[in-house]
Amino acid sequence: MSQEQPQRPQPQEEPQEPIKYGDVFNVSGELAKKPITPQDAADMQAAENLVLGETQKGGPAAVMQSSAAVNNNRGLVGLYDFSDPGIAISDTEYAGHRIVTESVGGEATFINLTSNQVAEPANLRRDNGI
Repeated sequence: MSQEQPQRPQPQEEPQEPIKYGDVFNVSGELAKKPITPQDAADMQAAENLVLGETQKGGPAAVMQSSAAVNNNRGLVGLYDFSDPGIAISDTEYAGHRIVTESVGGEATFINLTSNQVAEPANLRRDNGI
C-alpha cells in the first residue's frame, strides 16, 4: 500500500502584465499602454548606435532592453513582437551646446544637454595682470 505525500497548496498567481512604455517613461495616451517589446528595444539601440555611436548607459535603449527582456522571459511578449511606436533620435549643436533628444511615439523620453565649451584651467589664463 503506497502512501501519497500531502501536496502543498500552490499559491494563486495573479495574471502578470507586461512592462509598458507608461511604466518607464513619462508618456501618455495609447503609447503608455503599449508593451515594450524586444524589437522596439532593438530599434532604439540601433538608432542610438547610428546617431550617438554607442548605446547610452542608463539611457532609453538600455531601459527598453531590460524591460523587453523581462516581458519576454515572462512569456508576455514574443521575441519578434513589436509595438512600432516610432523611434527618433536627434543630436543638435546650438550655441556651444550639444542637445540629444530621444523620442518614442513622438513623445520625448530623454533629453540631454551638454556644453561643448572647454574651460581653460586657472593657471593658464592670460589675465594674470602681466
